[in-house]
Amino acid sequence: MDLLKVRSNFNNTLELLSKLIQENNLKIVSRINAQENLAKANLKIEGNYIFEVFRPDLAYKLFNRDIRAGIVPPLRIYVFEMEGKTFVEYQKPSEILSKWGAEDLGRELDQMFEKIMKGLDVEERETFEV
Repeated sequence: MDLLKVRSNFNNTLELLSKLIQENNLKIVSRINAQENLAKANLKIEGNYIFEVFRPDLAYKLFNRDIRAGIVPPLRIYVFEMEGKTFVEYQKPSEILSKWGAEDLGRELDQMFEKIMKGLDVEERETFEV
């Protein structure tokens, strides 16, 4: 799992990530705005957003390896605010996909995720095991 503290504010980070995801040949499958969803229940939190990303051709390859791996896609990129600072967190695709014998797809996706993250203005980075 990688946790990045970024210098840009929450909304600018969301805009930039949206652009970077698409530029790096991934599709945004869905967007989950937890802050907005909680506000509907009169609950308040700082910015909290999830991008779910993948690509149809990679999903097809994964399903052909092991249909049960369908539980995996889409992959998530989590953006949140804590004490006014913006963070981006994700689990390396290779870590997730290795459980399904799809290390090569995982490494391919790792490269895409790394290019996405290199487009951010990262102040600090932490990697840890899940």
